[in-house]
Amino acid sequence: MADRVDDLITALKSTDVAKRADAVQALAKEKSERAIPALIVAMGDRVESVRQQAVRAAADTIGAHRKDLTLATAVITDTNANRRAGAAQLLGIFPDKRNVKALTRATHDLNAQVRAAAGEALGQIGDPGAAVSLRVLLTDKSSAVRSKAVVALGIMRDRACVKQLVALLHDKDRSIQVNCAIALARIGDKSVAPDLIRLANNPAAGGAFGIRFYAAYALGALGDRRAIPVLIEGMQDKDKFVRSSAAQALGQMHEASALPPLTAALAADKSELVRWCAAQALGTIGDRRAVKPLIAGLKDKNEDVREQSAKALGKIRDPAAVKPLISAFGDDDEAIPKAAVLALGRIGDVSALPAVRGLLKHSDASVRQAAADVIKELEADQKGP
Repeated sequence: MADRVDDLITALKSTDVAKRADAVQALAKEKSERAIPALIVAMGDRVESVRQQAVRAAADTIGAHRKDLTLATAVITDTNANRRAGAAQLLGIFPDKRNVKALTRATHDLNAQVRAAAGEALGQIGDPGAAVSLRVLLTDKSSAVRSKAVVALGIMRDRACVKQLVALLHDKDRSIQVNCAIALARIGDKSVAPDLIRLANNPAAGGAFGIRFYAAYALGALGDRRAIPVLIEGMQDKDKFVRSSAAQALGQMHEASALPPLTAALAADKSELVRWCAAQALGTIGDRRAVKPLIAGLKDKNEDVREQSAKALGKIRDPAAVKPLISAFGDDDEAIPKAAVLALGRIGDVSALPAVRGLLKHSDASVRQAAADVIKELEADQKGP
């Protein structure tokens, strides 16, 4: 007698799309080893949503049984392009250098979907030997393929592709521009800083989470001091996302000369995102001149900015912040007293103990737990070695 798994496998052949989709979802829960071949076949379904569900279900089932990928490796040469792409996805989900050769061949597939999936999988495996094939994909006619190749080479930190990535910063596809900036940040070659500076300083390059935002992010990751003037200028940009990214980059670079624009942004920027980023940057820089502005930040109208200000004060560890942090215990948002008490733990001033003990009666369990942890730390400091 056929059991439930057999019935579901049969349902994968139904002409009704909904039945096929339901069968895949159910098999994903069953995780029956018997269903693996049928799910791999379903990766070639004519409906994309069913195909993607089949890939996920096959991956979950293969993972649950720790099965090898012999079948998926064989299917990567299937006549069905959708199934070939699904097989490439599976090989990326379970990275194994033994599959590099099959995936490298797949980067030459006539189907762009297969090439993209193969490129992504090679990036997940991370074998430097695949970088040559991925660099070829940077010139692919498909933007999806180019984008996957950019991400993969960034993960590999392939320095040999840097010039190609710089050229692709001007690709017509916005996602490729963004992925190039992120990849260059990961690779860490400071020779690209002038190109990123020009983009970050070019209003025509696009703002809101576009290439200028990510160019500033990449400059912060590179830590090249040539970028400091343009990043400080970026704090005055009309686009709030550019201002926020510039603030974070300056924080990453631990740039003390950025204190005036960062403190000004914390105090008066209209965007809560920018104020939040400014508070975070000030905490990362760790300069005590930021303590007073951050204390003021504890009273910001936005709860996230107040929380980040408390965290930043904990990083700076200036005793002048103890009383203001204790005052923040009364904040209506439970995230703020929790951040404040943890900051006091980092400062390590035992004079805060009575106030911290009072938080053991707080209505929020996470605040009570944070207080209990800090009390242990402060009491240990009080006793001494």
